[in-house]
Amino acid sequence: MALYFKTLRSSSSGNCLGLWTEQTNVIIDCGLNSQKLCRALLSQHAGAIENINAVLVSHLHQDHINYSALRVLEQHGITVRIHESLVSKFKDKFAAPDRFGNLILKPFSSTAFNLGEFTIKPVKIPHSPQHDNYGFVIHCRHQGRGIKIVIMTDFYNWDGLAEHFIDADFIYVEANHNPGLLKKYPNPNSHYHMKNEAVADLLCSARKLSKRRPAAVMLGHLSKERNTRELAVEAINHTFKRNNMRQDFELHVAPPDCASQEIRIAD
Repeated sequence: MALYFKTLRSSSSGNCLGLWTEQTNVIIDCGLNSQKLCRALLSQHAGAIENINAVLVSHLHQDHINYSALRVLEQHGITVRIHESLVSKFKDKFAAPDRFGNLILKPFSSTAFNLGEFTIKPVKIPHSPQHDNYGFVIHCRHQGRGIKIVIMTDFYNWDGLAEHFIDADFIYVEANHNPGLLKKYPNPNSHYHMKNEAVADLLCSARKLSKRRPAAVMLGHLSKERNTRELAVEAINHTFKRNNMRQDFELHVAPPDCASQEIRIAD
């Protein structure tokens, strides 16, 4: 079983991630801002949109799920999975009487659930006060051993979260802004997102506690105005050097406006 990951989009303009094997194809978030774009990207990713088993939604901000994407998912009969705590707000926001009567909405709880070859554990993570937000710790079996994938984005501190990153084989995590650029281009919403240095501390802490290194880490959801690829990578490198640790994993940065390279997590 080969296991792959890539981002289709990763920014405040839209987020959409793909995780798949030959048998199971899962999308995490689908914040694509037009039906045409959504249909095109999902088709390019999956070959046929109907190959997608489900879309997991982290939270209800429009760059993670929106009307256009839901319309496409409804048309193609793709199941949308959201946490049960979000159902009421989801219906208030999207499900007017004449909308989405055929949408397949299947809530999950905070306990782990199975989706094809994946076992998915939702983890509540801190974001804006009005919106519950969930990261995902995903397990699957490969050649007799467990594979662990951690996907967490749109959160502003990692208190109590480092344990979820320990011994991960692949990590996708937000590195939203550089403090200097945030000061130059203020945005109050940025305070609900992770700065580069905080992400670096999280990765360093998790690596110290891990018995094995991740195959790869991808930084995502970089602000276009308040961050750069170079600054995010520099923050990671600096923190590992400061802690006398070797950065022994591949480090990738998700591009904001196009698909990332395909990461082969397991052969």
